[in-house]
Amino acid sequence: MSVEIRLATSADIPAMSAMMSRAFQVDDPVSGYFFPDDRRRPTQQRRMMSALIRHRYLPVGGADVAVVDGVIVGVSLWHPHDAPPDPWWRMLISGPHLLWAMGRGVRAGIQMDRVLDAGAPDPEAVLWVYLGVEPSLHRSGVGRRLTRAMVDRCDRDGRTMYGICKEGNLPFWTEMGFVEAETVTIGPKGPLVYRVNRPPAQVTSEP
Repeated sequence: MSVEIRLATSADIPAMSAMMSRAFQVDDPVSGYFFPDDRRRPTQQRRMMSALIRHRYLPVGGADVAVVDGVIVGVSLWHPHDAPPDPWWRMLISGPHLLWAMGRGVRAGIQMDRVLDAGAPDPEAVLWVYLGVEPSLHRSGVGRRLTRAMVDRCDRDGRTMYGICKEGNLPFWTEMGFVEAETVTIGPKGPLVYRVNRPPAQVTSEP
């Protein structure tokens, strides 16, 4: 299977958000905390992802897609260490859109942001927030290809990567060079997640 990894564009948002909704529909404690209603979760998840991709990640160049035969089958979303603060006009636009997309999940989303912000191992670290793969392609190597693109980028820049994951995904992240830092609960009644960090590997130039 030939997998192309490239930066996402605004034209990709519908396919990205729909795929991410499928990827996080089942067996994801964070999505279940955000949107407890199983029947409504696919629509709510898709709206949230669409808003986040459009207003939070694409403007700072923090989105990769994995493409197979012209179809988006994987998405990686991160916040670069050197991303500039949102201009006032973007916050005016994105704020209401995100509130509408999150609905009753707004409080859980704020708690999630606090957990992510508090986990930065250093001011220059890159926050990796989402990695999603089409459910039918789990264990196909798509997630590893997206991860390798992130790892290579951060190694070249000499940046530490950090994020959170559920317990079941720890083997994947440790295999990719991440180290478990600690456990933390999202909000007072939310799910337990694991903080993971990956220090940059030393990159040497070939002679």
